[in-house]
Amino acid sequence: MMKKIIIAGLVILVLSVSLVSDQANSRREIFRLYEQGKYEEALQALDKVITDSGKTIDLVRMKYNLLVKLKKFDEALALVDEEMKTFGETEELISAKYNVYFRQGKLKEALEAAKKKDKIAKVKSPWNCMTIMHVYLRMENKQEALDWLQEAVSRGFISYRILTGKRYELLAKENRFYEIIETIKVAIGLGKKARDFTVKLVDGGEFSLSAQTGKVVLVNFWATWCDSCREEAPDLIKYYSEFKDKGFEIMGISLDSSERKLEEYIKRTGTAWKIAFSGNAWKDETVMLYGVNSIPSNWLIDKNGVLRSFGLKGEELRSAIAELLKEK
Repeated sequence: MMKKIIIAGLVILVLSVSLVSDQANSRREIFRLYEQGKYEEALQALDKVITDSGKTIDLVRMKYNLLVKLKKFDEALALVDEEMKTFGETEELISAKYNVYFRQGKLKEALEAAKKKDKIAKVKSPWNCMTIMHVYLRMENKQEALDWLQEAVSRGFISYRILTGKRYELLAKENRFYEIIETIKVAIGLGKKARDFTVKLVDGGEFSLSAQTGKVVLVNFWATWCDSCREEAPDLIKYYSEFKDKGFEIMGISLDSSERKLEEYIKRTGTAWKIAFSGNAWKDETVMLYGVNSIPSNWLIDKNGVLRSFGLKGEELRSAIAELLKEK
């Protein structure tokens, strides 16, 4: 009898492993189709997975993203409404509705959703304010847009360089707009001594910013799970290789939660500069000291320890590094 139970258990285990393997293969195929831009085929494959194995939060998210890519907005909204019956009006689901309404140009509905998300949010994020601001910009309501930008700044918004983008042209003639930008620059300390910190490195060493006098230092806040950070990495590798023997240093502050995954990434990519890891993600002391609320976040510090540039990337970052290395 016991032998039969064991055999039955082994059969169930084998079938379970086989099912998990099939699901993993199906997901890989969906991602492959997605990356190739074959969204309709990916959606059909995803629907089959849901039919065969049932819904999960991850599968619902994938379906929502595919429906939005295919501009099947009514179906995307219906999917969100269905999930709301189960989970209620969560921040994520309200944000999904906002995204669809904004893409459809239904600005009144988008504004309502954006404000509702901000109202129920546990963390009063500056990015919720920026979302509301973007709706008002589309409505060409400059004063409301500026009011919400001001609120974003009061909540810690520091990414002022994005405000030079085309979507903010409506505010280009408003004095208040530039006053807000200057307020941000003062808040982050441009032109002043950079905030000192000491961190433990992944390799067991220690790094103190105040001990780097005579070097140009790029403090780079990043994480392995951040797509934009990974996209930026090849440029940083190139700049580090070009300038490391001329007095340039990169100090990477990782917002990862898993040290193992971080070490695997460092080994796989050959990242050679100093990396700090605390495991505290957004609550890391240095992250909070610098008020970082989005990544990648680049802070370029000159040989005298003065913060000279913030938010640079690409060739603009390379040029800034080269110029600071020429200074005495």
